[in-house]
Amino acid sequence: MNKVKRIIGISALAISVFVPVLAVQASGIASQDASAAQVPTPAASEPPASAPASAPPASAPESAPAASELPQTTLPVEAIAAPPPPAELPAFDMAATAARFNALVGEADRLTTLRTLTPEAVQGALLSTARLSSTGISEGAASYAVLSAAAHAPFASSLQTAVNLLGRDAVMERLKTDPEAFLGLVASSQEAATIASGVMADSLVKMDKASTLLGEAAYSVQKEAWAQREVDAQLVLTAHRAASTSAVELSPLGASDMRNTRAEVPLDKRFLVAAAYHVLGDDVASTKLISRTSGKMCMNRVQLNVRQCLAASRYPYEHLFCLSRHSFQESSGCVRDAIK
Repeated sequence: MNKVKRIIGISALAISVFVPVLAVQASGIASQDASAAQVPTPAASEPPASAPASAPPASAPESAPAASELPQTTLPVEAIAAPPPPAELPAFDMAATAARFNALVGEADRLTTLRTLTPEAVQGALLSTARLSSTGISEGAASYAVLSAAAHAPFASSLQTAVNLLGRDAVMERLKTDPEAFLGLVASSQEAATIASGVMADSLVKMDKASTLLGEAAYSVQKEAWAQREVDAQLVLTAHRAASTSAVELSPLGASDMRNTRAEVPLDKRFLVAAAYHVLGDDVASTKLISRTSGKMCMNRVQLNVRQCLAASRYPYEHLFCLSRHSFQESSGCVRDAIK
């Protein structure tokens, strides 16, 4: 029994000595394991141990510069091409205005062939002349003269020969600097000038004849019943105004439409020069030579006088007087001034 107690005492003493030692050793091992599990933090000046020392640090991709940050490109002034100026156009359409003048002359010729005058015939004459008369009649007469000369085949052929020999630019320069001397060397130029003069003289004869016959009729029909029937002047004037502003569809005149009437005295030389420009395809220069502001002013006065005459008229025979005195006689005077 005592022996057993002695063994138990020794065992208790051993446990009291070795348990604290084992606890200390266990704590040391645990601290070493914790230290081994921690990754050492590198210094700020040193790269991470896992990255090569020579590799540069990664950077974020750069974004594209904004449009406002791009450098502005400025071209020199001489490198910026200016837009071409607009092409110059003729002052008027020569073929169209000539066709209108020719139609007015044709109406004058038709009226001289009437055998019997009626209220309907007089009214029709008033409206037809209103449609065909315009402020451009004087320009139409000048255009008709130019186109008549240009349509003379030998004249046009001679000009084309000159272009073939000298070149178009040289011919145009000669026309500009000394037209009279140059055209004196062009075959058939004198014939072309007399044709232009002849068709103008023929046109004026027809207009004057219409003026004379209508003026005589205004007196001869006064005793007829239809000529003494009063007409509402306002209605006549309104119809005349409407006709004068209505569109007129006429085919432009071509070379085959030109009359080949000749006169001994040619027109002013500017008409032949204008004809040469037309043959060469330069209607800008051609219309500049024959355009006259005074011609439009003259025809404006004619139209005003016709309307004042109609406003003061009460009977058809008075309408005949308005046609005679203003629509044809005064218009003929405007044409004569335009072709001087």
